[in-house]
Amino acid sequence: MQGNDKYKEIKFPKGFLWGAATSAHQVEGNNTNNQWWAWEQEGGHISDGSISGRACDHYNLYEKDFELVKELGHNVHRSSIEWSRIEPKEGTWNEKEIEHYRKVIQALKDRNIIPMVTLHHFTNPLWLEEKGGWLNPEAVDFFERYTRKIVESLGDLIPFYNTINEAVLTAYVSYGLGVHPPCHKDINEFYTAGKHFLMAHGKCYQAIHETVKDMGFKIKPQVGTVNQMIYYDPVDPNVKEDVEEAGRIDELTNRWFLDGIQTGIIRKPFGEDEELDYLKGSQEFIGVNYYTRTQITPRLNDPKVLELMMSRVGETTDMYEVYPEGFYKQLMSVKKYGKPVYVTENGIATKDDNQRCRYILTHLKIVHNAIRDGLNLKGFIYWSLMDNFEWGFGFSMRFGLIEVNYETLQRKPRPSSYLFRDIIKSNKISAQQLKKYL
Repeated sequence: MQGNDKYKEIKFPKGFLWGAATSAHQVEGNNTNNQWWAWEQEGGHISDGSISGRACDHYNLYEKDFELVKELGHNVHRSSIEWSRIEPKEGTWNEKEIEHYRKVIQALKDRNIIPMVTLHHFTNPLWLEEKGGWLNPEAVDFFERYTRKIVESLGDLIPFYNTINEAVLTAYVSYGLGVHPPCHKDINEFYTAGKHFLMAHGKCYQAIHETVKDMGFKIKPQVGTVNQMIYYDPVDPNVKEDVEEAGRIDELTNRWFLDGIQTGIIRKPFGEDEELDYLKGSQEFIGVNYYTRTQITPRLNDPKVLELMMSRVGETTDMYEVYPEGFYKQLMSVKKYGKPVYVTENGIATKDDNQRCRYILTHLKIVHNAIRDGLNLKGFIYWSLMDNFEWGFGFSMRFGLIEVNYETLQRKPRPSSYLFRDIIKSNKISAQQLKKYL
C-alpha cells in the first residue's frame, strides 16, 4: 500500500463475534485431580519453578471476571470444562461441580455473552492417565460418556462446542516430543494418540447432537474442532528438500486431522485408511489457533543453513516470532473445507503492551484480508482474556488483555483491552488506530 491507503479504515462484517479465551486448568486454580497437577508437584518441570496452585482463582472470581468481559464489550467467550472435576473417579459424577459450571455458563448468558465451551483442553483425569491416557483405545468411549453427561446436564445453555483443543499438538507434545505429561518420546505413540483423539472427536460430535435431540432441547448447537495451525515455512523455497519437508510436517500436524473429519478416513500413518461413518463431516465449523511459524529444513547440519534461518527471524515476542504472513496462509488453507471459520486463539506473550496492540491490529488486518478473499470467517477470539498459568512456562508468560497480580489476584485491564474494546464497539479499525500503533 502507498500513502494514506496504509491507514485506511477496516470494517468487519455485521454480526462478527469478538471475544477472548481461557482454559480451566490455566485460570481456575486447584484442579488437583488431573495429570498436569500431579506432574507439577514432581518439581523440575515448569520453567519458572511454579505450580498452577490457585492460578487466577477464576473458579471463585468468575462473576467479577465476566463483569470485566462485559465492560470490555466482548460478545463471545471461549472457556473449558475440567473433566477431572466432573468425573473425579471413573464412572462417578460430581453433581456439585456440574452445577458450578451451570452457574459459570449462565453468568455469561446473563451478560449477553455467547458461551463457546471446550470439552478437553490438555488435561486428563488421573484415573484416565493411570489407564494409559490417550494410548488406551477405551479413552474414546470414556470421552464420549463424559460428553453425553455434560450435554444432558448443561446442553440447554451451550450454543458452541469445541470438542478437543489442539488434538494433534496435544498428542505430539505428550507422546512424541515428550515435553508434556506423560513425557513419552515415541513417534508411534503419537500416531496412536492422534488416532484416538480423531475418533473421540467424531464420537463426541455424534453424542452432542444425539443428546440434544433426546433431551428435547430447543438449542441447535454448533460443534467444531480447534486446530493449532503453525505455519511450516521452508527455509529456502527454492530448495526442493526444504519444500518437501515443510509439506510433510504440515500434512502430519495440520492436514490429516481436518481431512479425516472431511472424509471420515483415518489416513496412514495414524490409521490404516479405515473409514468411519460417525467421523465423516463431523463439524459445523473450524476453529483456527495461530501464533507463529516454524522454519523447516532437513539440512540442519549445514552451518550456512542455520545462519540463514537466524537471518530470517524478524520481530519476536517473549515466546516466539511474530509472523502474520503465516496466519493468512493458514486461514486460507481451510477454505477448501467449506465450513464457517472462527479464530479461536491468536495472541502474544509480551510485557510490552504497545507490542500487543501492534500484534492485535496486524493480525486483525490479516483476518480482514481473509474475509475479503472469500473465507467465511465469522469471529475472532484473542488468547487470552487474562494472564494465566501458561503450562510448561508457568506464570512467566503474559498473554492477557487483563493483567493479573498473582499475589493479590487484582485484575487490571491493559491499554490493549481498551483498543480491542473500541474495535468491537465500532466493528472496525479506524485510520487513527492504525496510525497510532503501526
